[in-house]
Amino acid sequence: MNLLSDLVMRIKVANTAKILKINVINSKLCLNILKVMYKLGYIRGFIVIDSKTITVLLKYINNKPVIKNIYVISTPGRRVYLKSKELKRQIDKKDSGFYIISTSKGLMTDEEVLLFNIGGEALIKIS
Repeated sequence: MNLLSDLVMRIKVANTAKILKINVINSKLCLNILKVMYKLGYIRGFIVIDSKTITVLLKYINNKPVIKNIYVISTPGRRVYLKSKELKRQIDKKDSGFYIISTSKGLMTDEEVLLFNIGGEALIKIS
């Protein structure tokens, strides 16, 4: 299992069990995704424990998780790349959520990608 799938599955399981904090494997990708999620208010924060572990503090409002649905779009066996125009079509029909996309300028949300008019690999979708 790759690191991105591991992060997503741990968040899903913790939300189902209403666990306040989880430990994930420390990597650049996980750290950058957690920064984006924190910036948008989907998690309370995260703490880098050591070179192998990050503790993620999940966020709940009225005893309900803020992250209702999270899933991986690109996998190691099936990469999904979106151009700016394709992403705009996806956003027009999307529900209340956002994509995290890996671009040449780093990880960005779907709104930032449209602002810069660039494309990239769609990693995860969070709602």
